Amino acid sequence: MVGAVNAFHTVATPGPLRALIVGAGFMGRNWAREIALQPDTDLAGWVDLDEAAVRDAAKEAGAAVAVGTDLAAMLDELGPDIVFNSAPPAAHRAVTTTALEHGCAVLTEKPMAMSLAEARDLVAVAERTGRLLAVTQDRRHLSGTKALQRAAARLAPLTRLEIDFRLPHRAGPYVHLWDEPLLREMAIHLFDAARAVTGAEAQSVFCNAYRTPWSWYPGNDSAEALFRMDGGLHFAFTGCWTARSDFTSWTGSWYLEGAGGCATWDGVTAPVLTPAREEGGPAPASETLPVAPQSAEFPGLAEVLAGFVRALRSGEVPEGECHDNLRSLAMVEAAVASARTGAPAVVEN
Repeated sequence: MVGAVNAFHTVATPGPLRALIVGAGFMGRNWAREIALQPDTDLAGWVDLDEAAVRDAAKEAGAAVAVGTDLAAMLDELGPDIVFNSAPPAAHRAVTTTALEHGCAVLTEKPMAMSLAEARDLVAVAERTGRLLAVTQDRRHLSGTKALQRAAARLAPLTRLEIDFRLPHRAGPYVHLWDEPLLREMAIHLFDAARAVTGAEAQSVFCNAYRTPWSWYPGNDSAEALFRMDGGLHFAFTGCWTARSDFTSWTGSWYLEGAGGCATWDGVTAPVLTPAREEGGPAPASETLPVAPQSAEFPGLAEVLAGFVRALRSGEVPEGECHDNLRSLAMVEAAVASARTGAPAVVEN
């Protein structure tokens, strides 16, 4: 069961929050850019096991920061307020635990940990230390996601959500070690966004996963999952990471239906809402939903950071907070279990 969110330490000291990045790869470099743009954050240090890589990353970012390979030593030396965990997922548990126990708040890349059990252990560490732990679920912060979230109230009660995801993607080496690379690495983004849009929690899932003949992954690169959500909502996800054509966006293609009509979204442009239509009646006029402009560099990332900083200043619980994120990770774990057994699986909430 997911427990209630505990109060966490806030930061009242004046001046920007001091940040340390772990991981000099793609996401670490993106966070360096966002930290520089956020007025209440300042990059103090950067850690990676590859010293040459972290020095190169700092140079590329134009940041005059301390760099090193020993996380604990850097935490002792710098005493940052925030640690950005952009290490490979297999290292998430160790990095997050070390940072929390050094008194730092942690914003980690997904998945929070390699398993639901490990993630629960991290939540327990966050509770024990009284430090904020949240997961970067940037799809929640896209303007289109927020527009769909507002539209959901107009469509209620909701009955069906469909998300199709199709892209050819060669993920990093660590993904090739997973039995279910699509479900474990990518699907959590869309499962989490589905929860955010609908406000519904998953109860059970039936999932079929498979590997296409041309796949470059040893594990399953494709899946169909049907979730039974609370409130009478059914959520159908289809995904393929080795798609051959007719690609979707990185946020997939959405169809949300309820008593009030439906909303569609291509994951990039503004969603469109169409009111309910009676059989044989005239087609109602569709409405393009208003969306706020966002950075084209990495949409949603600036909003993730702004929410995390606001939380550390105010005590307000941010989106992606670890207790809530357990529910998204539980959807992944249940889908993997169902794919293995060929039977429906309960989603642990």
